[in-house]
Amino acid sequence: MKFKSEKDVFVEALSAAGRVVGRTLGATQGILLALTGNQLTVTGTDLDITTRVTLDVIGFDDGAVLIPARLLVDAVRTLDAGAVTLETKGDKVDVSLGRTNYQLNTYSLVDFPKLPPVAAPTATLTALDFVEGLSQVVRATSSDEARPLLTGVLFTTEDGKIRMVATDSYRLAVRDLEASEKLPAAGDLLVPARALTELQRAASNLAVDATIGVSTSESEITFVAGGTSISTRLIDGTYPNFRSLIPHGHDNQLRIGKDTFLSSLKRMRVLAKDPTSSVRLTLHERNIDITTHSNEAGVVVDSVDADYRGEEMTIAFNPAYLMEGVEAVSGDEVIIEVSDPSKAALLHGVDETKFRYLLMPVRVQ
Repeated sequence: MKFKSEKDVFVEALSAAGRVVGRTLGATQGILLALTGNQLTVTGTDLDITTRVTLDVIGFDDGAVLIPARLLVDAVRTLDAGAVTLETKGDKVDVSLGRTNYQLNTYSLVDFPKLPPVAAPTATLTALDFVEGLSQVVRATSSDEARPLLTGVLFTTEDGKIRMVATDSYRLAVRDLEASEKLPAAGDLLVPARALTELQRAASNLAVDATIGVSTSESEITFVAGGTSISTRLIDGTYPNFRSLIPHGHDNQLRIGKDTFLSSLKRMRVLAKDPTSSVRLTLHERNIDITTHSNEAGVVVDSVDADYRGEEMTIAFNPAYLMEGVEAVSGDEVIIEVSDPSKAALLHGVDETKFRYLLMPVRVQ
């Protein structure tokens, strides 16, 4: 096997595949390179998620090789700009550019998992809307592997639209896709957030009018974005009932500039670094007072212009969760609806109907 590839393109493909390789010893720690003609397929898997990237190269000899992922990515990344040459020699592989040459050990190809071919997409989603939606909901998933259902994003159907839902039990993010979008499966799908994060990266450079292909089987879903396919096992189980949690609106409503609010919250984070920290919002008619108190570091107080309609009150939130919710809202202004300091607040954009972010407050003394 022998080919040449531009370094930057090759590194990008290796990095995408390398992020999902297995953490246990053995062949799943490797990246599989398979060359046919001038087309190279780069594959990484941990058996739960599989990423395949196909790119054009200058091919000399067809073949395949399995190389330790971290070793290969680090080696190619350190090379100067230009065309990288990769050539297999027995049980080793030469990676060279200019006067630099790495000779790397390889794994046996027979030890690599037998992966099914990528299924042809049976549905397509508008990439721009889909990726924007993912950026809004994936952030609300849990990283606690002891609660596997909460580590995924639920794809369900509401009023004929695809609805994406994520929660870590402290916040809930809901995003509807365009009415014309359809999934190939009739029932609910629970997709690991880790795979969707990789999909966001893969789709970041797609054209504005691009689409993402989708196919499903009984236990797996595959997304195809440009030259990258990402296949992942679905999470098995019944997702918590979220529908009754979403309020239709509250009487108390705050309207505030998004950038102004985020700037103030970033000032709060200088002190609010502890996981138990909170940020207090005291709501007035023409402004809000934002405060964080740290026993070790001190106090920070800020006042921000805003329009508030309702009963004056003070409500506190986890600062990181509040910032992520504000960042997820599209547009220049954020609406925060509250009923009282002990119940969840609802965040959304002005005249926004597709995205909702529900955030539980925290109790403060």
